[in-house]
Amino acid sequence: MCDTHGNRGWFLSPVSNWRSYEAPFHVKLRLAARNTWHKVINLSLCCGRGGEPGC
Repeated sequence: MCDTHGNRGWFLSPVSNWRSYEAPFHVKLRLAARNTWHKVINLSLCCGRGGEPGC
């Protein structure tokens, strides 16, 4: 479900699909923060919400 981008760099994940996701800026920012926080809490590279900013 989640694309971890192989070895390209997990640090780019929060902004990897920023342009392709259709939503207002404040919604994208909120989703990226939520999904990144979820990954940090679970110590994983995927938040489980494939296709959203930050995952």
